[in-house]
Amino acid sequence: MQFSDVVSQTVIASRLRDGARSGKVAHAQLFEGPEGSGALALARAYARFLHCLSPEEEDSCGICSSCVAHAKLQHPDLHWAFPFFKKDGGGKSVSDPFQIQWRESMIDTAYFGLEDWLGKIGADKKQLFISVDEAMEINRKLSLKAFHGGYKILILWLPETMRVDTANKLLKLIEEPTEKTILLFVSQNADRLLPTILSRLQRVHIPRLSDESAAAGLSILSGISVEKALGWVHVTEGNITAAMRLSKSGDESPDLELFSSWMRACWARDAETIMQGSSEFASPGRESQKRFVKYALHMVRQCIVGNYGTKELVRLTPGEAAFLEKFRTFIHHDNVVDLSELLENAHKDIAGNVNAKVVFMDLSIQVHILLRRDAA
Repeated sequence: MQFSDVVSQTVIASRLRDGARSGKVAHAQLFEGPEGSGALALARAYARFLHCLSPEEEDSCGICSSCVAHAKLQHPDLHWAFPFFKKDGGGKSVSDPFQIQWRESMIDTAYFGLEDWLGKIGADKKQLFISVDEAMEINRKLSLKAFHGGYKILILWLPETMRVDTANKLLKLIEEPTEKTILLFVSQNADRLLPTILSRLQRVHIPRLSDESAAAGLSILSGISVEKALGWVHVTEGNITAAMRLSKSGDESPDLELFSSWMRACWARDAETIMQGSSEFASPGRESQKRFVKYALHMVRQCIVGNYGTKELVRLTPGEAAFLEKFRTFIHHDNVVDLSELLENAHKDIAGNVNAKVVFMDLSIQVHILLRRDAA
């Protein structure tokens, strides 16, 4: 992964290169940005640039031994940390059993998310985390001398999945790093990091891509036309990672059927359908449940955009547009704020491991009340 492979984000890439050339490289940095923004891709390109033996003005050279090792994800001074689950019968809870899958994922693309990673390691219904054993292993690896005498670099993906004891174990390394050690944290939810960790990191904000930039990038990454790519990124609001998932599945709206039947059931207070929907909602893993709630929140917001905004701002597939053409009249200024708050709280409850069926049933009852509320 080189800077030339990163979709857009040229301003940030230029700033990173300037810092590397001047020798002003912070030892602990936080690349924070939403899924699909390219934060992980930037971290990889930056690490390669720092290790490159003959860096050029705009990028790593691509041909030195260091660049070749990076391309194969075999550079001995580049270390990885990522969320995982402890396999049954295992000893210490470390990431070693998942390193092969991680490298396969990284070689395939740097534009992938937690949902892709869960599918890759077969952990749909498991809670992923970065363990204290993994933190101790990181400390051990980074205490050793660099194989090539340059930087030792750790890329830690989704540090928000660290447990408190894990974060505390890494705190000293962040405060007093070993010689020529660089820690690159790549986060999608930086606000979930402990304040003691967050305050010690140099923050690099990676903004959401524009629809046009995301479409151009998706076209290159997936080989589809820019016009078709623009349709996918409109639906995912510039999230290349989610757009790639949808383009591979061929399903523009995987959650539309459940959402539409759920909304109809909530309006009619159809207990049988709501019960069935709660089972469908709870059957997949937590990330799928969170995705559905976020999708519901997206649809509620699109109703308001359709009612009070302009057509240029609407981000819907044809199927979604057909459903909301009739349904959006029930979402108005007197209930949209409460509906949004309900969905956001449900998302927090699911992330906090509250029973999914209970969350869905309670949410359904509250949604019924709000849908029946007439606009003033």
